[in-house]
Amino acid sequence: MKRPIRISLVAALVAACAISTASPRVHAVAIDDGMPDQSSLDSSPNSQSQGNWSDLAGGVTGRPYIASLSVTTNGATTQIVTNGTATTAAPTTPGAITAVISPTNLCKTGSTNNCYATPNRVGITLAYVKQAGQLGHNLSAPTATLSPAITATSVFDMTIGLNSVGKKLGWTWMNGTPTFWKTENLGQDNGTVRVKFSLSEAPGIDYQDQKAQRCTTIPVSECDADKSTQDTLGMQMVLSLDTTLSAAFAGALFATNAAVIGSLDVASGETPSLTYGIAGPHRLSDGTVRKGKFYGFLSDAVLESQFKIAATETDMTKVLSIARTTESKSTADAGTDTVAWTKWSAADNGTDGRLVTISDISFSAPKFKVTKVGASASGSAKSTSGAAVQGVSGLKFTTKARTITLTGSGVAGITYKATATLGTVTKSASCKLAGTKLTCTLKATKAGAWKVKVTPSKSGATGAAWSRSISVK
Repeated sequence: MKRPIRISLVAALVAACAISTASPRVHAVAIDDGMPDQSSLDSSPNSQSQGNWSDLAGGVTGRPYIASLSVTTNGATTQIVTNGTATTAAPTTPGAITAVISPTNLCKTGSTNNCYATPNRVGITLAYVKQAGQLGHNLSAPTATLSPAITATSVFDMTIGLNSVGKKLGWTWMNGTPTFWKTENLGQDNGTVRVKFSLSEAPGIDYQDQKAQRCTTIPVSECDADKSTQDTLGMQMVLSLDTTLSAAFAGALFATNAAVIGSLDVASGETPSLTYGIAGPHRLSDGTVRKGKFYGFLSDAVLESQFKIAATETDMTKVLSIARTTESKSTADAGTDTVAWTKWSAADNGTDGRLVTISDISFSAPKFKVTKVGASASGSAKSTSGAAVQGVSGLKFTTKARTITLTGSGVAGITYKATATLGTVTKSASCKLAGTKLTCTLKATKAGAWKVKVTPSKSGATGAAWSRSISVK
């Protein structure tokens, strides 16, 4: 039995499969995006510490594989993989589109320390053939003519055969923009995941820089890299196969734009919550401020079983609160995040449920906690006249002359109170509600990172608070 270890994706996804992809806006032509092809990962040693599929008991036949892959560009669809298996030959024609599947934290043959007999994570990277045996993942400036041709708006349709290794699927993170998600036969050798997506920006980072070395740690904790080394266009996924996730959330999907990695923590019980973490350098490689997006899909089954929210609910902002946490200086960076909910249907999107999109995210390692509105810290849910106290939604902030102004949407009949704390100093203010427009104004007495909180209440009952660390100069 192996001791618990804090898993970092650096070794596996950089050395084996080059986790970085990113954006067409920066000097992509100069980027070295070389990486090994699938046949190399299936047969060659990875590194002195990381195993490859050839080290897996039973060999490559048990690993996940691409069962189907197609791409639609300007209305024309090209089938790339049909009826794929774990032994389907990798393409060798320069410019051919492919996908590579790599193990993370798999023990090398004969090794038992800080590794697993079967990988606890599996990485999937969309790539193209540079030459026989070598691939590239920078799809914004490929060194070979892509076949088929793709653009930033191309939509890929990929089905992954989970096989015996992947049947323990927990959460899935994607660097991409998902529009379809469907899992079938989870927990069985014939389990599959089907996802439709478009490409996304993502940063490359220098793992020799100590400030960047924790940027791919799971769960996300910190990322102190100042800026990316490169920004290109592509897609990566990480399938989490460990047992840390509640069974109810098996097959959960979340995705990012402009981030290095993401993670998901779940708290079940009377007061269930989800905490999504994403990480990335503060700035793009050209020095401008990095802004990202987050997508989280919650199926109707999860909403009903874990949060007691009916599929017929029409306004998710009334029943779920999403707040950026302030767990550390790295997660608490200020931002003007905007939250939006979209209903997904099985017919159009693969699974019935809701997709939450958080836009305009600042980095380095923000975390977002999802809780049911009205849930208290003690584990019970307070209510007034049978209805939960409604939280604030769409809250944004500005700072000027050490005055913090918060604006968002509130609910008539609810009282909102704002506080700002820096060390032992706490400033309080009542918020004004005009119709549904909520405004809170706080006076900060000195420069620093103030912890700001807005709490809704009614008749002694309180709802989920919005909190954020806001930098005042």
